[in-house]
Amino acid sequence: MSAPMRPPRVAPALAWLETHGSPLYVYDLGEVEQRARELMSVLPAGSRLLFSLKANPLPVMAEVLCRMGCDAEVSSPGELSVALAAGFSPEQVLYSGPGKSAEEVRGALGLGVTRFSAESWTDLERVDRASRAARLRSRVLLRVNPDTPPLARLAMSGVSSQFGLDEVEWRAGRERLAALSGIELLGVHVYQGTQLADVPALLSSLRMAFEAGEALASALDLPFQVLDLGGGFPWPFATPGTGLELAALREPLARWAAERRKTASCELWFESGRRLCGSSGTLWATVLDVKRSKGKQYVVLDTGIHHLGGMSGLGRVPLVGMGVARAGGEVAPEVLEEVNVVGPLCTPLDCFARNVKLPPLRVGDRVFVPNVGAYGATASLTGFLSRPPPLELAHREAELVAVHRLRWGHEPQARPPLEGALSEESR
Repeated sequence: MSAPMRPPRVAPALAWLETHGSPLYVYDLGEVEQRARELMSVLPAGSRLLFSLKANPLPVMAEVLCRMGCDAEVSSPGELSVALAAGFSPEQVLYSGPGKSAEEVRGALGLGVTRFSAESWTDLERVDRASRAARLRSRVLLRVNPDTPPLARLAMSGVSSQFGLDEVEWRAGRERLAALSGIELLGVHVYQGTQLADVPALLSSLRMAFEAGEALASALDLPFQVLDLGGGFPWPFATPGTGLELAALREPLARWAAERRKTASCELWFESGRRLCGSSGTLWATVLDVKRSKGKQYVVLDTGIHHLGGMSGLGRVPLVGMGVARAGGEVAPEVLEEVNVVGPLCTPLDCFARNVKLPPLRVGDRVFVPNVGAYGATASLTGFLSRPPPLELAHREAELVAVHRLRWGHEPQARPPLEGALSEESR
């Protein structure tokens, strides 16, 4: 699956570090456009591709993918705000997530968003109540948890899960669905898992999604318009390499799309976040210290798990692969030293790599971590130790397009919430 990755643009990155400071996230927007074209080229004709903003809600990232023809999948008010500001129309947004509050749903409806993925009866009925109160009619996908698990690194359905509702529960609910006057059933939503490692795993997952959609449409005997098959398209995280070649998906997906019966008229939707933006991002950092302790050498960087946590909660710390660059370009690994690479935080969890071999490093050297355009900055422990998030620079070729920094710190509130303020509907 992995192959040597093209080296990052060293010269402009080193110049940006001098100008903007270290550490820096640097995103290549040309990579984002290339990944989108590749993925769109293997999907059946007429399919829609949704950008999952959770992977990287950087405004300029969303703007690029909007221009590329994607729709948006969001699961928070913050992501929704970014999507709309980036140019996605409310009609292009799907609001998903297993815990949508009544306030969230009302807020989305107030902004014109009426497409939701319902993850349970409670979720569906909450959308129905809010829609009726707003005198609107929401278009809802039923998120299904299929009976069969995927071959995924992180299974999100096919197993006991907070995502979606087991097939049998939706099947038995035709009368209950008919009683909901504030919604229109748009179709079925299936998302099996993330980082599906190879073509057989991807095909197996997508085939199960087709089958789950057909089965539910048949059981409910309803005229669905959309079959959202999810994604799981892989890309390496924080290590060199490239993603799985997707061309082998084209023929089976086209054939399965043509073989459909109950969902033959349904538009096919696919989702991706990691695949679209993972390759675009490189985290650049600077060596602050090099020291020895009890026979081991430690390289201390000015970045750590607060900038590149990779869902690092509860000790799940990534082991990253990195390169070293100086003014002449990337350093060739002629002589290697075994080191532990750590960050500046006051916790032993702030460790990127143990006992790895790198060229000899000295204070002031610049290092980089590739493939962190997805689940990099915004999947990190940004609040820990109250250190500022890094700047995030987006460029096309070597020309800067945008510079952002994630908000941080505590904002004072006008007053504390009143006791007992939660309504029955919000609980």
